[in-house]
Amino acid sequence: MAHRVQIVGATGYGGLGILELLLAHPDFEVTSLIARDEAGRRIDEVYPHLHGRTDLTVDSVETTPVGTNCDVVVFSTPDGVSQGYAAALADAGMRFIDYSGDFRFASTDDYAKYAARHPSIADEAHGAEALLGRAAYGVSELNPEGVAAAPIVGNPGCFAVGIILGLAPLFQDGLVGDEGIVAVDGLTGSSGAGKKPAPLQHLSHLNDNVIPYRVLSHQHVVEADLTLGRLGKANGAQVDFIPHLLGTTRGILNTMHLRLTQSASREGLLERYREYFADAPFVRVLDTPPTLKGTLGSNYCDISVFVEGNRAVVMSSIDNLMKGQSGSAMQNLNLMFGSAQTAGLDRTPLYP
Repeated sequence: MAHRVQIVGATGYGGLGILELLLAHPDFEVTSLIARDEAGRRIDEVYPHLHGRTDLTVDSVETTPVGTNCDVVVFSTPDGVSQGYAAALADAGMRFIDYSGDFRFASTDDYAKYAARHPSIADEAHGAEALLGRAAYGVSELNPEGVAAAPIVGNPGCFAVGIILGLAPLFQDGLVGDEGIVAVDGLTGSSGAGKKPAPLQHLSHLNDNVIPYRVLSHQHVVEADLTLGRLGKANGAQVDFIPHLLGTTRGILNTMHLRLTQSASREGLLERYREYFADAPFVRVLDTPPTLKGTLGSNYCDISVFVEGNRAVVMSSIDNLMKGQSGSAMQNLNLMFGSAQTAGLDRTPLYP
């Protein structure tokens, strides 16, 4: 019997992404779509590429309450939304995944660090703090058992997941010098800003342009710092991150510069990375630098490492709407409900 899924925030890019994946999944059935925008319209009218794939209608939360006729809820919503429903869902024994930062952190102190950096969060207090200890941080490769058992999963931020996977083996082994400082340049496509139009995304501004933004202040750095700094032999982490918006639609390429605690060979580090991710079906360790198109439309994270003495450069590539969002959510759903991690996600990247 298929597991029933309700998608809240179904008309945004994140809701659309998980809907596309679930429609092709053998173990799940989407029973309802909820959104503030486009309520009352069929989803294939909102997104014509879904014609013949589904005839579900977008409902309002007043028409179809959150948690109705489902086994799990996926919140593809802004920060703060799932907090308002979390207690009622938990009391009803309903599991849920949240795309925002609401349940990525194990304590109110950690959440407050994130909220202080987020441009859309005015109050650093958490509205469902009693539930933070019941949530799992959803980087599947680092915490598969925790995700599988958790009633609540906080999906990772798109920049954070590429940074964390790219650096995890080095922090795990205590190989990052300079007190865990890593300088990261992140390149991203415009879809990472979501569906809502903004001047920054106007074609005349974005085309033929590269736009740095939120320099050293992006909120995803908090989860990267906390996660990496608590791995294995790590003793804290400081990710100095500068995101750059590109005139492309999808993808994130992170280039990460650090000093090692000791000299190492490139061959030795690549071997260690392959060993570390041996059981991770969506992490590919490459001999060559990764590219945006190398992961386009897929749930892969491509990683490579380059070394000169004790200086290292790590590069990672993901599709921000897949591994950075809906693909990670699908992988987490698979873990939560006992399906293979690759179920519904075994797709080759798109090229060209």
